[in-house]
Amino acid sequence: MAIPAARWAQKNWFPVVLGLILRLIQVQAPILGVHSWRQADTAAMARHFALEGTPIWLPQIDWSGASPGYVECEFPLYPYLLGQLYKLIGLHEWLGRGLSVLCSALTIVLIIRIGQLLLDPISAWWGGLFFAVLPLGVYYGRTLQAEALMLLLAVVSIERLLVWKQRHSRWALLTSWLAFCLACLIKVLPLIWLGIPLLMVQLQPQAIGPALSLGKLIQGLRKLARSPGPWLYAGSSIVIGALWFGYAYQVGQSTGLSFGFWGNNSDRSSLSLLLDINLWLNLLLRISKHIAVLGVPIVIFGLWESRRDAGGQILAAGLLSMGACTAVFLRASFIHEYYQLPLLIFLCPLMGRGWQSLTHLIKSKKLNYPWLNNFYLALIVAISLVVLNFDYWAIERQQAEIWMPLAQSIRKEVPSKARIVSVTGSDPSLLNLARRQGWLTTAKSINQAKLQAWETQGATHLVGSLNWEESFNPLSKGSARNNLQALLCEQPNSTYCPQIPHQTYLVPIKELIR
Repeated sequence: MAIPAARWAQKNWFPVVLGLILRLIQVQAPILGVHSWRQADTAAMARHFALEGTPIWLPQIDWSGASPGYVECEFPLYPYLLGQLYKLIGLHEWLGRGLSVLCSALTIVLIIRIGQLLLDPISAWWGGLFFAVLPLGVYYGRTLQAEALMLLLAVVSIERLLVWKQRHSRWALLTSWLAFCLACLIKVLPLIWLGIPLLMVQLQPQAIGPALSLGKLIQGLRKLARSPGPWLYAGSSIVIGALWFGYAYQVGQSTGLSFGFWGNNSDRSSLSLLLDINLWLNLLLRISKHIAVLGVPIVIFGLWESRRDAGGQILAAGLLSMGACTAVFLRASFIHEYYQLPLLIFLCPLMGRGWQSLTHLIKSKKLNYPWLNNFYLALIVAISLVVLNFDYWAIERQQAEIWMPLAQSIRKEVPSKARIVSVTGSDPSLLNLARRQGWLTTAKSINQAKLQAWETQGATHLVGSLNWEESFNPLSKGSARNNLQALLCEQPNSTYCPQIPHQTYLVPIKELIR
């Protein structure tokens, strides 16, 4: 017997609980694994906010050499909030992961709510379930970085604007604007991939109804252009964002420390990248993995089924805006897979709609395969778990075995205010694990002149592994590795010579200067 739509709303706890269970796996893991370098910077900011008591407008990182480490970055709301938790409870990585898990669980609730406002309760429930189990949402719903908070703010902004369209509640509109503004401060790109769907919500007479024709959309745009409300909503957000990023730029100019938002290394796109078919194919394959491969036909089916609906038009606008962001920041989108995370806001409700329509289609054809739907759904969950285990959780476990013993030794043997040199390329993961500031360098950059310069500036120890160039990238055999090994082991029976299996080392720099 079919379950009434009202009953589905009563079952909303199930996707939330399932999502929580998956996101709490290895929640106590150290900050290692996929994109650990990005998480390490966020964790370092939170640690410094807690220990140094600095205000939110002075974020600090670890790879600062002898300087305090004030850095140009996005608005550090997430690390600042985490820093306040550290002050109350102590420096524990699970607090950062837990904050992300909480944000992600609330996002599941609001994904369901958006589905109800745009589609129907059954599609909404399935959309929430897919968001709960798909690997991209699970992994980045528990990492120590701002993406989970940004995604929560994005869905709050959409849901509240939809409520304002229904009830004309000023509080709903104000909350939508505030969430949009904060999301754009945390990451700049929501101006596009969130701003366009919000504009589409404004254009629709009602969220659940027929889709607008191109002519009516243009008429609606002209009408909105003559209204001060949308200009105030978007313009004030842009002004606030410009004020922060202008200030952050000045910080970067004064300290020389930046995440590279400006200049030739800012991960923008180019004509050659846009015309690179292999890059686009690889990106599409990665996105298909993010929705467990079998989710691709469900998304297509959901798009087709909702093509004449206002809700489907809004969700499709979200997908198109994400495509535009990807094209503009193609290099960054290819390198950083979490750039695809906002896709789930729009894909999951469409998957829910596609799944419901597919179920009705099978029933209408009176096929004698009642187990088919359950089998297909079980395959999606199984693929998600396989991807999560081998692409994410296993890497965290493997890297923890390599790096945590060294990090613990640094914490014990090196004074907390001492500066160290981490031979991990541009990866600050070891600095964060050791909870120390200092320098990042490569094996090929180490020589007597550099060692003397680091010691002069206050560095006490050289740390790293002969097996790894970065925490996730092996150090290839060659002259750089051989020279470093000779430096560490040239003394007979040297106690600092790295030992198998992990070849890690913690050496006082004064012992290496000849």
